[in-house]
Amino acid sequence: MHTMALIRALRFLACALPFLLGFSAVLLNASYRRPLWIDEVTQFVFGAEPSTAEAWSLFLSIADTIQHGHTGIYIMLNYWTLNYLGLETLLLRLPSIFSGLFLLSAAILLFRTLGFSVLWQVILVLALSGQHMLLYFMGEARAYVPIAAASMGLLLFYVAYPMHPASRAVLLLGIVSAVLGATIHPYFAVYWPAVCLVAYVHRVATTEEAVSLRGLILFSRPWLVALGAGLYLLLAAITWLRGHPVFSYDPFQWLWAVGPLTHFTDYSHTQFLDGRYLKAAAFTLIAVAGALLLPIRLRGAVGALCAPILLMLLSIGISLLLSWISYRANYWILPRQWVGSVALFAVGVVWLWAEAAKIWSRLSPLLSLTAAAIAVSLVFGQAFQIHRLRVAELRARLAEPSLALSASDCTPVTRLDTSAMTNDQRNDAFVALANRNVACGGRVWPVFRAYYRPG
Repeated sequence: MHTMALIRALRFLACALPFLLGFSAVLLNASYRRPLWIDEVTQFVFGAEPSTAEAWSLFLSIADTIQHGHTGIYIMLNYWTLNYLGLETLLLRLPSIFSGLFLLSAAILLFRTLGFSVLWQVILVLALSGQHMLLYFMGEARAYVPIAAASMGLLLFYVAYPMHPASRAVLLLGIVSAVLGATIHPYFAVYWPAVCLVAYVHRVATTEEAVSLRGLILFSRPWLVALGAGLYLLLAAITWLRGHPVFSYDPFQWLWAVGPLTHFTDYSHTQFLDGRYLKAAAFTLIAVAGALLLPIRLRGAVGALCAPILLMLLSIGISLLLSWISYRANYWILPRQWVGSVALFAVGVVWLWAEAAKIWSRLSPLLSLTAAAIAVSLVFGQAFQIHRLRVAELRARLAEPSLALSASDCTPVTRLDTSAMTNDQRNDAFVALANRNVACGGRVWPVFRAYYRPG
């Protein structure tokens, strides 16, 4: 009896391990006690509005100018967390933190649905934990990680639904992912068809169904597409689709420091490899090409390799497309525009490795374990470095003394004279005041209503 109980406990621990690693990575990157900065303060100030209706009305008044390209949903989530849960930086960032947890959970469940072992699930979590930019935005009040989370949720839905068509949990997953993605950011319009196509290719490859446009349309679940597209277009018509300012920026301004290619690789899509590109390329080539050269009786159907390869290519393609749109608009090409692709690319790489290892396991389980060991060696280093850096940052923030604020410091401010300030000085003044407001607690002070209503 004791032996059976121990075995059950070990199995439970093994099943929980990927989630524990993923959740710890998200929470460690939740930016606890990190002060607000100007991009977050532009969201924070909406919390000063007296009601949801007035906060939404304010957003609509600047949706085609200052807040161009946004749907306003993340801002409203911020409004509700600050006004109904409390004045705390973690609460302002809560939608991103929850999105990070959702993203990691969906990725792990995707690998379980695909039949990959706990070891490969851990490797996947390590890879995602090695994407610095992805983790950073899990702890910032911006609407980027929700794009990645919704995309991962829909990819899981499309892979799992044909296997479990009667599952209410899978159905709910699809609806939540579609609604979140369709309402949170305009970029989701390119990620939805991409993940649907990847899941369809996987389905066709594993079932040997005939490829057809009708099959793809039915696979996309037209009722879900209608729901998502309806919400997307309705929200777009009253917010970001109304227009945007005319820009004259240098699109590459923020990329010149280290170069566009370095930003695209070392700082984003392939950061989880920590520069081990030749080793990763060699391992991938040997694992995939070698699997293809095995006798048919051993390799079985190799079509399953197509889906992760397509996911990688589409992830890169979407990033380039979004960059091209910014370039054409004379707007900055910003790495944060690629956050959704950064997550999906890492999943695609590990998925490809896991599929190849599954083929090699038919020849020998030892070969499969060797592939997993090599994969761990490729992704562990970067994940560990980021983990160590975040622990050091958290310790430093916890060691900082709390602000000594007097009663007068915490008296709600009703007016801030910025008439003689430059724009940067004005922003700095509001940032300092917002952090003081957070330290004092209570509610968002009325003075922040003046941020978008100067004068």
